[in-house]
Amino acid sequence: MDNNIVQAYFWNEIIRLGFSPTSDKEKKVWLYLYGKSLKEFWEIEEYPTKNESNSIIIFHSNINLQYKFNHISNVDNYEIELYYLSDSLELMWTHDVDSHSYFSFPENSLLNKYNKLRRAKRSLSIHHIEKVLNGLIIHPAIHQHIQSPIDEHEIRIGGGIYNPFVYLFHLRFQLCPSNEKRNEEKRRLVKLFEEAIKNDRNIPPNELFG
Repeated sequence: MDNNIVQAYFWNEIIRLGFSPTSDKEKKVWLYLYGKSLKEFWEIEEYPTKNESNSIIIFHSNINLQYKFNHISNVDNYEIELYYLSDSLELMWTHDVDSHSYFSFPENSLLNKYNKLRRAKRSLSIHHIEKVLNGLIIHPAIHQHIQSPIDEHEIRIGGGIYNPFVYLFHLRFQLCPSNEKRNEEKRRLVKLFEEAIKNDRNIPPNELFG
């Protein structure tokens, strides 16, 4: 089977097994453990907070960047606002995903229609998982660099990320200040998702966040 098709199936599987909490309770647990993991992973002092409108606010004190989002009830329609904090709070941009009433390429439907996942899994390798995780989280092909007011070339903010949990995890990785930690995290994720795909096992968030 063509490598691109194999990796397309694994792309779907990684999202399904690690980034698709379904019930309201599962989403709350995922977001709670996500926020809890940032303090150590980013080497900061702050835990996430909530404001009067119940938005979750995450502040990265090392680079004065803040992002906020409401509890994610609809994965097809959400927004995440990114701010820079200097003398005041300045909105840099909003990552906005509109309802699927707007057309986007239906890769999930096509892959499910041809139902070749079992065949793709025969080719499962660390190489494939690494390539997919790079494209999803670590170094998306389509991304933006922040030039101002934060000039950190190693921060690559991916565009076209539909799934809010993937996007939040992507920010978690991109905003980590330690290259050593990034490399360790990449190795951990490759192994974690290889095993999850091999065994068709959902990854609970406490494992996903290490």
